[in-house]
Amino acid sequence: MSAPTVVRRPRRLLPKLLRVGSRGIFGTLGIRLRGRGVIPREPALLVANHLSWTDIVAVLATHECTFVAKREVRRWPVVGWLATHLGVIWTDRTRSRSLLRTIADIEATLRGGTSVLMFAEGTTGDGTQLLPFKSSLIEAACRAGAPVVPLAITATALPPVDALCWVGDQTLLQSIPRVQRLSMPEVQLHAAPPIAPVSCRKVLTQMARDAVARRTRGGAIRARDRARSDATVRVSAALS
Repeated sequence: MSAPTVVRRPRRLLPKLLRVGSRGIFGTLGIRLRGRGVIPREPALLVANHLSWTDIVAVLATHECTFVAKREVRRWPVVGWLATHLGVIWTDRTRSRSLLRTIADIEATLRGGTSVLMFAEGTTGDGTQLLPFKSSLIEAACRAGAPVVPLAITATALPPVDALCWVGDQTLLQSIPRVQRLSMPEVQLHAAPPIAPVSCRKVLTQMARDAVARRTRGGAIRARDRARSDATVRVSAALS
């Protein structure tokens, strides 16, 4: 295996542009973004559940990091180009040797001073229940001595809310209009306290999953109560 790829921080201008652009995307789609907890500034492995492409936009709007992504994304129009310039760590899930390379790349990136986000379920879910977390890539945090930060991603909207998830064979171009038709959508990022990499990867994985599970109890996707939302709008209008 060749030497691991170190993904260094992009030039300062790019993260700022991505932050502004990501917030602009949410603004255009009418998505409100809220955060809880603190993501540390020092290099960390962010371990999150996965609902939709909006997860990536939400994280880019709030924090500087790179991602682990399947190599197919590299061929997507615009998205693949941006991901490459952001320094995304590509992985091939069909080849076992690619997994070893990905672990080495994540370790080198963390040691180089850049945080890495991985979606530990390995796929997007429907938001009703948390899928098992895959532990292999968390080995990189153990090797690099970097903390693991559980990141729970939740979303709400007025019903129907199925557009908040990205499952099946739906394409990005098919998903965007469905998200745009949502009423009062909101994405929340809940950062749990960092976990020191003092245990084996399987223990770390379970601890991270437990932290995310506590913050997604009842489902990561929830429908807003229409009557309560209408009442809030009326109160806000009366106070303005």
